[in-house]
Order: sequence, then C-alpha cells, then structure tokens
Amino acid sequence: MTDRLATPDELARQAYAAAVRLLGSRDHSAAELRRKLAKREHGAASIDAALEELEAANYVNDTRYAELYAEQRMNQGFGPLSIRAKLRERGIESHLIQHGLANLSVTWSEHAESVIHRRFCEQDILDTDQRMTARIARFLNGRGFASNDALRALNQARRELNR
Repeated sequence: MTDRLATPDELARQAYAAAVRLLGSRDHSAAELRRKLAKREHGAASIDAALEELEAANYVNDTRYAELYAEQRMNQGFGPLSIRAKLRERGIESHLIQHGLANLSVTWSEHAESVIHRRFCEQDILDTDQRMTARIARFLNGRGFASNDALRALNQARRELNR
C-alpha cells in the first residue's frame, strides 16, 4: 500500500523498495514485478520508474532470467514446451525465450531419455505393451517434451537396455 500524499519521487522509492524486497527471495522478470507491484497498489508511473532503475542496475534482466529459468527447469526434468509456457506466463518475450532455450545446447530427445531412466524402472522401459508405452509417452508429454522426442527417447532407452 502506498502513501497517496507522497511526492512522485517518494512513491517511486516506495515501489523500488518493494521490488527489491521481492527480488530478495528470488529473481523475477520485469512483467512479474510489474504485476506484483500493481497488486500492492503502486501507481504505473512509480512502477515504471522503479523498474527502469532496477534494469539500469542489472537487478532485473529478462535475458538472464530466461536463461537461468530455462536451465533450472531443464535440470528438473522438464522439456522445451513446458519451459516455453512457463516463461511466457512470466511475461518473457518470445525472442528471449528462444534465446534461453537455444543457450541450453541440449538435444531434447537425449534429455527425455535421461528423464525416462530417472522416473521408470528397467522393467517398465523394456515393457513393449502399448499401455506402458503410452504411459511413458504421456509422462514425457506432461513434462513438456514433444511427442516425437518422447518416442525417440523411449526407443533409444529400450535399445540401450537390450544391449
């Protein structure tokens, strides 16, 4: 909540302080900060001034945010479709999302294969029953992997286990 009798500079300082407190817990995109500050009833001009100052100091950097968030989600076993959707929810622009994903230098079918090995036992992976194949494919689709990457990963995992 802001003080309505404060000067525009004081209001901008209040918005800046609130943004810094939010950034203390985790990194945020500019859009996330804008949304959260507006919810706390900071005015648009105060939010703009605060974000401009935060971006100038490199406390808010959507490019860095996209890169770090994409890497974090990938390490948690998520695929590109999920990562792209989550970044879009956080207000990251499409070209920055593409940059963040390209910066990972990962082959998504190989990553999906490692996710299969972490989640499923050898017996489940080798089970060629249609229901088990569909179950593994659905799991990977839910994690944000494209269907072709999911099936390619499952086939590769089965080949490796059959060696």
